[in-house]
Amino acid sequence: MSAAKNVKRVEAYLETGIVLTAAAGATGGLDVSLATGAFPATLAKSCLVAPEVGDKVLCAIDGDGVYVLAVLAGRAGAATKIAATGDLHLEARGGRVSVCGSEGVDVAGAGPVTIAGPEVHVRAQRGTVAVQELGFFGRLLQAEVGKVALVAQEVDSVVTRLSQRAKRVFRFVEEIDQTRAGTVDIRAQSLLGLRAENAVISARVLAKLDGEQIHIG
Repeated sequence: MSAAKNVKRVEAYLETGIVLTAAAGATGGLDVSLATGAFPATLAKSCLVAPEVGDKVLCAIDGDGVYVLAVLAGRAGAATKIAATGDLHLEARGGRVSVCGSEGVDVAGAGPVTIAGPEVHVRAQRGTVAVQELGFFGRLLQAEVGKVALVAQEVDSVVTRLSQRAKRVFRFVEEIDQTRAGTVDIRAQSLLGLRAENAVISARVLAKLDGEQIHIG
């Protein structure tokens, strides 16, 4: 027997009840205990708080069945879960939407997570990004940092123009350091030192040494 059969000849009314069973992750599959007994119930579309077993709920009862309108009270310390079947769209017309948490905010999705807007601002004292594959597409990148530490197996860069300015540059290469270019121009204001166990300088057309003094050997 269902609660609907007991109230077919009366108008709809409200009654409080206790949730006996609740299907995990769904808005249906509810059983509630009312004054007249235990009955299956449907979660009203306006009730976004997912009921849990033992919660006290407000029910509307009419000829079509029992509908859970709201969760009145739950287990002390239990998290409040907002759930909906299908897509859930939050919109503030003419205003802003803020999500705040005194102890933190988590955003997780079983599928892709998209953030879109004319501007995106991220501010934090410390951050960690763990991505297996990252693709960045943009017109301009500006960064101001105090220190950068990069550890990578391979780095490939393809640029049209590269300009670097530094006070001190230190490069340590264990194996091969190779440069291939159309023209290489190296200039030092004070001293240029080239040292090696074996040194080979060759030119296909012309090799020239020019200086006020040239010492060989």
